[in-house]
Amino acid sequence: MAPTALPVSGPVLADGAIETRLIYEFRLPTPDFAAFVHLFTPEGRAALEAIYRGYMSVAAESGLAMQVGTPTWRAHPEGLARQGFDAPEDLARVNGAAFDLLSGLRRELALEASVRIAGVIGPRRDGYDPAGAPDAAEAARYHAAQAQVLADLGVDLLYAPTFASAGELEGVARAAAATGRPYALAPVVDAAGVMPDGTPLAAAVAHIDASVAPRPLHFLLGCVHPARVDAVAQAGAMPPNARIAGVKANAADLAAAELDHLDHLVSDPPEDFARAMVSLRGHGLRLFGGCCGTSDAHIRALARHLKAEAA
Repeated sequence: MAPTALPVSGPVLADGAIETRLIYEFRLPTPDFAAFVHLFTPEGRAALEAIYRGYMSVAAESGLAMQVGTPTWRAHPEGLARQGFDAPEDLARVNGAAFDLLSGLRRELALEASVRIAGVIGPRRDGYDPAGAPDAAEAARYHAAQAQVLADLGVDLLYAPTFASAGELEGVARAAAATGRPYALAPVVDAAGVMPDGTPLAAAVAHIDASVAPRPLHFLLGCVHPARVDAVAQAGAMPPNARIAGVKANAADLAAAELDHLDHLVSDPPEDFARAMVSLRGHGLRLFGGCCGTSDAHIRALARHLKAEAA
């Protein structure tokens, strides 16, 4: 079993994009970013295996620890139903297939000691727009089922990325905490460090840390370009006490609303992305991976730059 906490020292990698690669690289329609649908077709499963194998190979080559997330961001009851699955019966089947894919690759590549599998839970509706998001109590009830399924499968931690509402973020934290598994959260923020619903990042982190037990292992910033993470830090909007451990960054310096409406891929070159990410080490961040627009080339460049910087 891979470790559940970050190593004592040194940088940690995370995987890169899944959905944008399925859409633009493998030409597989992925409505609502529901990557899980591709687990159940030969072509889709082969694409997912190729994507994850590429990311894990970077961990093997670099010797760095890595967090990889299951393709289950939309594999919650409403997300399953929107793709024609029978939510009550298929919740365990779909999330189980996602975990089995990653755990099988990790075992094949002999990376059990260095690769952590994060069970991914996404927002109930929109990751960028807080309108219609459930409040904390409803979100805790709603996300409990998927959180428990993933915990029972044996994920190393639960991971809730791309949440636009502080209330839903608190609710998914409660659901994750109730499983007894370690968990991490990744709210969406703008360059001023404010979530789409108007909640300052520091306030959201402080509230969850104070009101949910056990509290998250840490927080990440997700689906945001490294330049915007740097702007958040420069503005003094980072929470104190190193509660933001890292970032899974986009390869395009676009606001969330712009990114959400693209019909083509926009991506910084891997070397530029890697240099921008490594510069964030100065803000105390230690876990670095990719989100929209990134590929294994970006993560490989990132690993190389991280190792050079730490040498």
